[in-house]
Amino acid sequence: MSTSEPGGSREARPSEIRPSNAFKSDFLDLLREQDEPVLSTEGETTGPWELRLEAEGWALYRMWEGAQHGDQPEAFFKHRDVGLLFQAVWPAVGRDAVFHLAAERLQGGFAVESGAVEVGRLRTFNDELLYAGHVAACMVRSPLALAALFEAAGPVVQEKVGQILGRRLAQASRR
Repeated sequence: MSTSEPGGSREARPSEIRPSNAFKSDFLDLLREQDEPVLSTEGETTGPWELRLEAEGWALYRMWEGAQHGDQPEAFFKHRDVGLLFQAVWPAVGRDAVFHLAAERLQGGFAVESGAVEVGRLRTFNDELLYAGHVAACMVRSPLALAALFEAAGPVVQEKVGQILGRRLAQASRR
């Protein structure tokens, strides 16, 4: 083992650079030939995600990835607040739906179900609204996603949220 100076740090040679993946390339080649499991989409999208400033703007990476490893960002944004919004919602994409609508119309609309439990009703059948509810449900279960959304809102909205929550908590404690 050679060092640059007695007791100094070792200089890395190109042949000594560590691989960015713990698995050997022949094993990775075999993996890439396999069909993806049914549930793999969730593993691909859940993250955790991190928004990082790069030369041209804001890049969204999984926390263990980065340009320093030669990874490409999953998304790129010119504005940080837009990047924070995508960071917040990205984990909801590819996950099993939190809500679904009953196929038959009931009196008062379509049952909104979560699992096998009715949690509400919609007057009209609306897939987009249902998906929006799914995204919101995923966000409130993720402190990182909720923090990114709150940060993207900016200081004026953050202050108003503090007022609303403070007053709601005070009102609830008087009951």
